[in-house]
Amino acid sequence: MEKWRSTRLWAEQLLIDHFGLASASDILNTEFRGKNSIPNTKWNYRTHGFGVDISQSGNRGGIDFDFGETEPDEFRLREFMIKQYNAGSIPKKEYRPLIQDEERWRSAVNKALG
Repeated sequence: MEKWRSTRLWAEQLLIDHFGLASASDILNTEFRGKNSIPNTKWNYRTHGFGVDISQSGNRGGIDFDFGETEPDEFRLREFMIKQYNAGSIPKKEYRPLIQDEERWRSAVNKALG
Protein backbone atom coordinates (compact mmCIF):
# COMPACT_ATOMS: atom_id res chain seq x y z
CA MET A 1 0.00 0.00 0.00
CA GLU A 2 2.91 2.36 0.63
CA LYS A 3 4.00 2.13 -3.01
CA TRP A 4 0.45 2.96 -4.11
CA ARG A 5 0.35 6.02 -1.83
CA SER A 6 3.77 7.31 -2.89
CA THR A 7 2.95 6.78 -6.57
CA ARG A 8 -0.29 8.70 -6.14
CA LEU A 9 1.57 11.63 -4.57
CA TRP A 10 4.06 11.53 -7.45
CA ALA A 11 1.21 11.49 -10.02
CA GLU A 12 -0.54 14.44 -8.39
CA GLN A 13 2.69 16.45 -8.39
CA LEU A 14 3.33 15.50 -12.04
CA LEU A 15 -0.05 16.96 -13.02
CA ILE A 16 0.46 20.12 -10.95
CA ASP A 17 3.94 20.74 -12.33
CA HIS A 18 3.23 20.07 -16.01
CA PHE A 19 -0.12 21.83 -16.25
CA GLY A 20 0.43 24.62 -13.72
CA LEU A 21 -2.55 23.48 -11.66
CA ALA A 22 -3.39 24.79 -8.19
CA SER A 23 -4.53 21.27 -7.27
CA ALA A 24 -4.13 17.97 -9.09
CA SER A 25 -7.91 17.54 -9.14
CA ASP A 26 -8.08 20.58 -11.47
CA ILE A 27 -7.15 18.09 -14.23
CA LEU A 28 -10.87 17.23 -14.15
CA ASN A 29 -11.76 20.69 -15.48
CA THR A 30 -13.33 20.69 -18.92
CA GLU A 31 -10.26 21.95 -20.78
CA PHE A 32 -8.13 19.02 -19.56
CA ARG A 33 -10.70 16.19 -19.78
CA GLY A 34 -10.09 13.24 -22.05
CA LYS A 35 -7.06 11.21 -23.02
CA ASN A 36 -3.90 13.25 -23.57
CA SER A 37 -0.16 13.20 -23.22
CA ILE A 38 1.62 15.04 -20.44
CA PRO A 39 3.89 17.59 -22.14
CA ASN A 40 7.63 16.91 -22.17
CA THR A 41 7.23 13.47 -20.55
CA LYS A 42 6.65 9.88 -21.67
CA TRP A 43 3.40 9.82 -19.65
CA ASN A 44 -0.22 9.92 -20.76
CA TYR A 45 -3.35 10.56 -18.76
CA ARG A 46 -7.03 9.77 -19.12
CA THR A 47 -9.66 11.46 -16.98
CA HIS A 48 -12.71 9.52 -15.82
CA GLY A 49 -15.53 10.47 -13.47
CA PHE A 50 -13.77 11.77 -10.37
CA GLY A 51 -10.33 10.44 -11.21
CA VAL A 52 -7.42 10.10 -13.54
CA ASP A 53 -5.40 7.22 -14.99
CA ILE A 54 -1.72 7.96 -15.66
CA SER A 55 0.54 5.51 -17.49
CA GLN A 56 3.05 5.05 -20.27
CA SER A 57 2.16 3.25 -23.49
CA GLY A 58 1.37 -0.41 -23.00
CA ASN A 59 -0.26 0.31 -19.60
CA ARG A 60 3.19 0.54 -18.02
CA GLY A 61 3.82 2.31 -14.74
CA GLY A 62 1.71 5.06 -13.25
CA ILE A 63 -1.53 4.80 -11.35
CA ASP A 64 -5.32 5.10 -11.67
CA PHE A 65 -7.11 6.81 -8.77
CA ASP A 66 -10.16 8.84 -7.78
CA PHE A 67 -9.61 12.20 -6.11
CA GLY A 68 -12.31 11.62 -3.49
CA GLU A 69 -10.72 8.40 -2.22
CA THR A 70 -7.61 8.11 -0.06
CA GLU A 71 -7.17 4.34 -0.48
CA PRO A 72 -7.57 2.09 -3.52
CA ASP A 73 -10.45 -0.30 -3.96
CA GLU A 74 -9.82 -3.87 -5.15
CA PHE A 75 -10.10 -2.90 -8.83
CA ARG A 76 -7.71 0.07 -8.60
CA LEU A 77 -5.21 -1.93 -6.54
CA ARG A 78 -5.17 -4.69 -9.15
CA GLU A 79 -4.77 -2.17 -11.97
CA PHE A 80 -1.87 -0.59 -10.07
CA MET A 81 -0.20 -3.97 -9.70
CA ILE A 82 -0.61 -4.68 -13.43
CA LYS A 83 0.89 -1.29 -14.35
CA GLN A 84 3.87 -1.93 -12.07
CA TYR A 85 4.20 -5.49 -13.40
CA ASN A 86 4.18 -4.24 -17.02
CA ALA A 87 6.83 -1.62 -16.15
CA GLY A 88 9.08 -4.25 -14.56
CA SER A 89 8.87 -2.48 -11.19
CA ILE A 90 7.83 -5.62 -9.32
CA PRO A 91 9.23 -9.17 -9.65
CA LYS A 92 7.26 -10.95 -12.37
CA LYS A 93 8.02 -14.36 -10.90
CA GLU A 94 6.32 -13.44 -7.61
CA TYR A 95 3.38 -11.43 -8.99
CA ARG A 96 2.45 -13.44 -12.09
CA PRO A 97 0.43 -15.96 -10.03
CA LEU A 98 -1.64 -13.13 -8.52
CA ILE A 99 -2.40 -11.69 -11.94
CA GLN A 100 -3.28 -15.07 -13.44
CA ASP A 101 -5.32 -16.52 -10.56
CA GLU A 102 -8.32 -14.42 -9.50
CA GLU A 103 -8.95 -16.47 -6.34
CA ARG A 104 -5.36 -15.99 -5.22
CA TRP A 105 -5.66 -12.27 -6.00
CA ARG A 106 -8.83 -11.87 -3.91
CA SER A 107 -7.22 -13.67 -1.00
CA ALA A 108 -4.17 -11.40 -1.13
CA VAL A 109 -6.34 -8.27 -1.38
CA ASN A 110 -8.45 -9.29 1.58
CA LYS A 111 -5.27 -9.63 3.65
CA ALA A 112 -3.83 -6.33 2.40
CA LEU A 113 -7.00 -4.25 2.75
CA GLY A 114 -8.23 -5.95 5.89
